[in-house]
Amino acid sequence: MAEADWVAAQSAAEAELAGWDGEGPGAVVLGVERGGLHPLAARGRAVPGGAALDAGSVFRWASVTKHVLAACVLDSGALPLEMPLGAALPELAPAPAAVTVAQALAMQGGVPDTRESLTLLGFGALDRTEAAALLDWSARIDRLNAAPGTEVAYSNGGYRLLEAALERRGVVFAEWVAARAGRLGLGMRASEHWSDPVPGLVLGHVASETAWSHGAQGMHLSAAGSLSGSAADLALWLADLMPRPEFARMARSLPLASGQATGYGLGLRLLQIAGEAVPGHGGAQPGYRAGFLCAPDEARALVVLSNRDDGDATGIAARVWARMRGGRLHREAAGNWAPPGLYAAPSGDLWAEVRPGAISVRDAEEALFAAPDGGVESAAPQSMMRLRCTDGAIVGEMFHRPVRLLPVSAGSGAADAPGLDGHWVSDGALFEICGDRLRWGVGPRATEVVLTPLGNGRWLFPAMGRRICLTRFSPDRFRLSLARSRVVEYQRL
Repeated sequence: MAEADWVAAQSAAEAELAGWDGEGPGAVVLGVERGGLHPLAARGRAVPGGAALDAGSVFRWASVTKHVLAACVLDSGALPLEMPLGAALPELAPAPAAVTVAQALAMQGGVPDTRESLTLLGFGALDRTEAAALLDWSARIDRLNAAPGTEVAYSNGGYRLLEAALERRGVVFAEWVAARAGRLGLGMRASEHWSDPVPGLVLGHVASETAWSHGAQGMHLSAAGSLSGSAADLALWLADLMPRPEFARMARSLPLASGQATGYGLGLRLLQIAGEAVPGHGGAQPGYRAGFLCAPDEARALVVLSNRDDGDATGIAARVWARMRGGRLHREAAGNWAPPGLYAAPSGDLWAEVRPGAISVRDAEEALFAAPDGGVESAAPQSMMRLRCTDGAIVGEMFHRPVRLLPVSAGSGAADAPGLDGHWVSDGALFEICGDRLRWGVGPRATEVVLTPLGNGRWLFPAMGRRICLTRFSPDRFRLSLARSRVVEYQRL
């Protein structure tokens, strides 16, 4: 068994947090080995002037919840991995009904993300929604982002369906978590809504130009991100989970239908650090960041929880992990790897904006690093990218699929699909287009924005704090899309 250098890990963790104001929000970095906790660093407070953060401070875990749902699925045996979701949820439309449990857990189901689908209908981040209504609405959507088993693309939608499917089979996720936490003496718990009381919860903070504000969201919290607990809770939960056969199955990546290998398992991703494939996961909710990494054969794990929106928990975890293992995380930023600006595929809804060291794909930004072959690559397995700029085009792979993106010329396609003027409706949502202007929202919340042409019947426009792509596929129908939802269709009123 390799030794862990906890002294080096502590030094690295303290250095990661040293630049933060100790009186503002911060983070906790904690290790665990053979069930024993190793406090590494803690800086900041629950609220400015409030209690100092420590291993017992309670944070929202966000998408770290996903691996716990996967453990629940495997432990309960209620949902066989090869079972289609429609076997437990017969009300699902045919497309999502055919997605298997394993595909939903491994981000291969193509199930559209609920939150981003709501955004495309004009729902704000704070608008409250309930679980039963969301399931009823989601069940009627007979479209997927991609055919199951053809790409790995992040979405919370499959996890929401899995939680409902478990309940139909007699397994309530929150009750399963409570029973497991009670047995281990942990404070981890699942919530239904952001406003539900959570004992000891520290407030999440979002930076503005002048001050911190408190993060919040209104959508019902599914098992994609409903858990909260302390760093000690998460570390001891992992210590108990790692020796179990469920963890080994979760940490084994699921290949695509073609047999192509991926870096995402069942609620766990495999992060490449100094030649090792390290299982773990990250999470983000307004004002919170979370991340963990594991070495199950060595009974070790590393946990980072933060109550500030810019707290790079997964990056901190990776860098501290590398130091703990006696090395450093060598990732050379991509820099000016391609001419900055907008690019789009010849057809369809795939577009991107290139920036130094990064790329934003369908309005989801991903950091890029220099690749051994002279191109650039991403680090996150759930958003795999290997790209290069060749003859002015961006070529390579995204999400395990080949891509070719061409630069968008100024004014490109401004008149290539005339006749957008009018009112457009989708499931009660309504907006108006006049010329190159789109009016979104009602009453005092209405905004008028400019359509930016991408060419070939596609435009971008800003709304709800996002950049949305409009793709026209018939005279009276078009589709709106974001990174995690590409299925919301509008028709002429």
